[in-house]
Amino acid sequence: MKSFQTILLIVFGFIIVLAVLIFSGVVSIGRGGSVEKLVQSPVTLWGTMSSQEFKRVNDIATMAGDTFSITYVEKNRNTLEAELINALASDKGPDLLLAPQTLLIKQRDKFLPLSYTAIPERLYRDSFAEVTEILLETDNTLALPLYTDPIVMYWNRDMFSRAGEIKPPVTWLEVQVLPSKLTQLDEKGNIKESAVALGGINNIAHFKEILASQILQTGNEIISRSRDITPAGTAIINRQAILANDDGAESALRYYVQFTDPALKKYSWNSAMANSLDEFINGRLAIYFGFVSELAVVKIRNPHLNFDIAEIPRIQIGGRRTTYADVYSLAVLKNSSSIEASFAVAYKMAFGVSAGAMATVNNLPPARRDLLAKPPADPLLAVPYSSAIIARTWDDPDSNATRGIFADMIESVTIGRSDLRSAVSNAETRIAGLLKKQ
Repeated sequence: MKSFQTILLIVFGFIIVLAVLIFSGVVSIGRGGSVEKLVQSPVTLWGTMSSQEFKRVNDIATMAGDTFSITYVEKNRNTLEAELINALASDKGPDLLLAPQTLLIKQRDKFLPLSYTAIPERLYRDSFAEVTEILLETDNTLALPLYTDPIVMYWNRDMFSRAGEIKPPVTWLEVQVLPSKLTQLDEKGNIKESAVALGGINNIAHFKEILASQILQTGNEIISRSRDITPAGTAIINRQAILANDDGAESALRYYVQFTDPALKKYSWNSAMANSLDEFINGRLAIYFGFVSELAVVKIRNPHLNFDIAEIPRIQIGGRRTTYADVYSLAVLKNSSSIEASFAVAYKMAFGVSAGAMATVNNLPPARRDLLAKPPADPLLAVPYSSAIIARTWDDPDSNATRGIFADMIESVTIGRSDLRSAVSNAETRIAGLLKKQ
């Protein structure tokens, strides 16, 4: 049952949103009809969750009294951005898009943000987890968040037990001593079993997100965000690449690359290894850093694998606990033919039953604070919820381009082309160049 506070939030929120839309001219006063009629107006939504999963979400919402008229179109995450751009060029795009913040930030000019008059900044910050604040602009929010997908640590319980290790590492210092206990080499020095997938690029899934998590733990934001006033008096968000502003990125990079050095005791990875997710699923990798959304993949591909998940390690006990996360949010397209209905639907999905239903159906942590305060009974899902609470992200201007920048930064140090400082400085310069293109 909804709490009295939640009911008030939804009711008065709708009134505020509708009033702002009317005042701004988006909704015509003469059209007639209530907010509920707006919510039930036909809209098209694109997203990356399966059609079957979305139907389950919609069924749960309907049973709770939240009725929508949504035509949902399932899209592949790898092709979603290209399909969206092509559709908009032909004036055939959706009304709403459910996508990660990386896509929404890069293509922010395609979306119609929601003013702080409709969703006050204070209400937003009080309602959603801190990681979602990446969507906040000077006087509006780019989208309304529904759920998150944090990076967590998957660990093979059998491999740990065979090595006499009874629990997963809590700090990165504990991680770096595990290769001497868990990594197994054959007579030719080839890795048969690995303690941890770190140090590589092409065969380590999410190498960029892993390194970003380590950098964020040092306090380096990669890209800073500050509110400034232009000479013309316009408020703007000033974004600045700060990767090389302190030694945080250097120390994280130094730590990361050492696991591919055969001369070190922490050696546990090389380019001859298979993809890190495959190595973990096949029982040859003790620690895999991956998204919570991969939990189902691991279970399906190897139902007999004895594994668990934990929060990713921190720098030291008592140190900053954080991890990278993607934030999946609802954004209204500028060229939507049903803007008023789209805003109403987005608001009710974010603050109504749908947000919790999506988290339940996807086994992913919700974006709302009140839902995160009530983790599910399944002990395996407690970690995703705690990880979502501590999660952070960064204002990535172009996810694909920065993946290449991070890869070059790692490789340049690994092959000895650059020292740590030069590699980080060059990466910062390239990221700054991407910001100038926005």
